Amino acid sequence: MLRHLVLSFSLVVLSSVVLTACGSSQAAPTATPTKTPMAATAAPTAAPPTPTTAVQLATPTPIPTSAPTPPPGNIAPFTGLPVADPVKLRQLPIFVCVNNDPVGRSAHWGLSLADFVYEYIVDGFALTRLTAMYQSKDADRIGPVRSARKPNIWMVQMYGGVLACSGGSDKIRYLLKNESGFPYLDADIDDPSNNVYFQSLGSDYRTRMQANTQGVRQWLIDQGISLDWNKPGFPFAEQAPAGETGPATVIDITYPGGNSVEWQYEPALNGYVRFQGGPQEIDPATNQPILASNIIVIAARHEEIPDMIEDELGTHGVDIKLHEFGDLRLFRDGKVYEGTWRASQEAPPKWLGAGEVPLTLKPGQSWIQVVQEIPDVTYQ
Repeated sequence: MLRHLVLSFSLVVLSSVVLTACGSSQAAPTATPTKTPMAATAAPTAAPPTPTTAVQLATPTPIPTSAPTPPPGNIAPFTGLPVADPVKLRQLPIFVCVNNDPVGRSAHWGLSLADFVYEYIVDGFALTRLTAMYQSKDADRIGPVRSARKPNIWMVQMYGGVLACSGGSDKIRYLLKNESGFPYLDADIDDPSNNVYFQSLGSDYRTRMQANTQGVRQWLIDQGISLDWNKPGFPFAEQAPAGETGPATVIDITYPGGNSVEWQYEPALNGYVRFQGGPQEIDPATNQPILASNIIVIAARHEEIPDMIEDELGTHGVDIKLHEFGDLRLFRDGKVYEGTWRASQEAPPKWLGAGEVPLTLKPGQSWIQVVQEIPDVTYQ
């Protein structure tokens, strides 16, 4: 019996060997496991090319670092001009409110030393005011200084500066001293004698108050405010960008109350000279005409503020949304460029051309003319 079982088992084994050797169709599933490990081991051998391609893709990475985005450390961020003392460029920009009614305009002083100047509508849409910003240059006299207005909040927040004015409505004073988030030097509150940080010349409230950059910086020191400044500037280039929409040697800007402005391009001076209310403006600080390398006209949303009373006549305040966006016209080198502007409360505005490519300014002083609509400016 045992011999019979052994013989039967041997026949079964012999049959399976014969079937395997004959390549029966039932052998295909058994061959699959032996091929599967082979494929799995072949996959790692194909992996080495992946690092090779990664190394090749890494070679273009120096391109972003080679782009000369940041200017040299001695180039002023808002004029594009070199300065002798780069330390100035790490100090807070100083914004000064300047009277621009006909009487105040006749007493302007020190505007040509500013890095840039804003002009904007105030007081019931009846007149304009100026705010001049000083960072790359000092000025020992700036004036006549007048009271703060709502647009000053957006303006100074964007650039991260310090504001120096002479008074304001109760509401605007409260906002500036308690909620604006930047230092505010008020001549009436912080220097009532007008002989510590400011200077008083004469008795006419429209022209007497004068500021200076050293006085504002001394107030910051006395208050223990030593904030380092680091914000992006404007892009500059001597060469005019492509894409101009035409020549523009005479620019007329309509403002209320007889405050319309005209800029005329002077090729010999390589810039635009300013006329307002008729006469050309000369800065007594330099005995030279006010000369702008760039005129930037921006259209911004204007809103009347019924509960903000600016004077004893009950004049309503005007809010201008300088931290939003709108259309713009850039004038430089006797040419005009069309585009848009964009800003926020955290960063200065960007001047954008076609395809939102930044428009480069000409090195020098810029005047930012704020209007309600682009048709408020005409040029030829």
